[in-house]
Amino acid sequence: MGLIKQLTSFHVLIILVFLSVLMIVLFLPTSSAYQKPIVNVQTIDTTQSVNVHFYTQKDKATDSLIQLYFQKKVSLDSLLQFINSKKIFPVSAYFEEIKYLNSTSDTIWYHLGKNYYTALGFISSSDEAQSLISSAARCFNKAIYLNPNNTNAKIMLASCYIQTPSPMLGIQMLKEIEKTDSNNILLQMQLAEFSVRSNQLDKAILRYQKALKLDSNKTEIYAYLSEIYLQKKDTLQSIRFLRKFAAKISDTALKNSIHQYIQSINK
Repeated sequence: MGLIKQLTSFHVLIILVFLSVLMIVLFLPTSSAYQKPIVNVQTIDTTQSVNVHFYTQKDKATDSLIQLYFQKKVSLDSLLQFINSKKIFPVSAYFEEIKYLNSTSDTIWYHLGKNYYTALGFISSSDEAQSLISSAARCFNKAIYLNPNNTNAKIMLASCYIQTPSPMLGIQMLKEIEKTDSNNILLQMQLAEFSVRSNQLDKAILRYQKALKLDSNKTEIYAYLSEIYLQKKDTLQSIRFLRKFAAKISDTALKNSIHQYIQSINK
C-alpha cells in the first residue's frame, strides 16, 4: 500500500511487525518430505532460492563480508547482524534460513517463512518476487510438515499462492481454514489483504475491523484502513484512522511523519 511504503521509509520496524547468493544461484538443501503441498493444488516451485549476489553486487562492504563468511573468517551471526543493520531483507532471510537449516521447530520455520514473505514489501521489482515466494512457501511447508496443526503456517502458505498467477488456489485454502477457525486474526488480515489486491475495498474494511476486534493492539491495521479509505476518496475517514494509528505508537519520529502525511492529504 502507498501509505505503508511512505511511512516505512521513516521507520520500517514500527509498521511491519512481521518484522527483514554470493554465487549466481545457491540452492538451499531441500527435503522431498516437506515439498509435498498440503492440498491438491498446483505446487509452487520451492527449490528456488534468493540470488544474494543480485542484492550485493553494488554493495562492496556486504559482498566482502559474505565472502569472508564463506571462507569461514566471519561468523554467521556477525554476518546477519551486519546485513540486518543494512536492511537488506531478502538477503537477511536467506542467511537466517541457513542458520536454522537443521531446526526441527515448526515455530522457527514459520518465522523463517515470514521473513521471506515480509521481504516482498521491500523489493524494487516484481522480478524479485518469485524467489521470495518460493522460499517462503518452502519454509511454511516445512513448518507444516513438522506440525500439521500449525494453522498460521497454513494461512501463510495460502498467502504465498495468492501471490501467484493463480490466486484463487490460495483463497480456497483460506476459506477452508475459515470454516473451523474464523477468529484467527492472521486469517482475517490475509483475507483483507487479498480483498485490497482484488479491489474489494468494502470487504477489506470488514475484515480489518474484525481483526481489530480480535486484537486492538494490531496498530498497523489502522494504517491499512487509512490507506483503504484514501483509495475510496474518503479523506475524513482516512485521517481518522491515521490519527488512531499515531495515538497507538510511541515513536516520536514516526508520529511526526504521520502528522506531515496528514497535512499533505489535507492540501
